[in-house]
Amino acid sequence: MVLKMTRDEATELLDCSLLELANLLGITSSAVAQWNKYKIPLLREYQIRSLANQRVDAHQIESTLLNQVALKND
Repeated sequence: MVLKMTRDEATELLDCSLLELANLLGITSSAVAQWNKYKIPLLREYQIRSLANQRVDAHQIESTLLNQVALKND
């Protein structure tokens, strides 16, 4: 896997604004604004991919639970 994420890709992946991205990472929005628009810092990319994976996992768990509840109610 080649790691080279842009700021726009980061916000798209997490479906958030730059301000929300900064909050998720625990940094200021001015810090995010200073990133190179076409290649974010590598360690931040790892963090963002980790957050995205956690969201996918949480969504899958939620979907599974909702399906189980629906089956019980049938």
